[in-house]
Amino acid sequence: MLLGVSLSAYGEGTKIVLNTIKNTGNVHKEIRRTPSHFPEVYVNGSILIFDTNCDGCPIMLIDSNGEIVYTAVIDESGTIELPTNLIGTYELQLVRGCITFAGEIELNIL
Repeated sequence: MLLGVSLSAYGEGTKIVLNTIKNTGNVHKEIRRTPSHFPEVYVNGSILIFDTNCDGCPIMLIDSNGEIVYTAVIDESGTIELPTNLIGTYELQLVRGCITFAGEIELNIL
């Protein structure tokens, strides 16, 4: 499993809890059941570490004003290196198909 390899390669990370979900595929259709697996995300310094089923998924960091300050696509490595100028609390959104997962992330990269 790539997540275990990634975590050991980057040391211990802090788990980011993704607990908000939105169905972006059909505005009129609500999500009636919980997805079987929420993505697991860890942060270690400037590195975000994702579980393997997030390959090709876009992420966004959104500031307290609702502005998107960073976007990226998760590649097969399952990691993203964030710019070091991102400091503070952001909403992390991860889009998998028509489902958007969101959670709060605190960055103190410097």
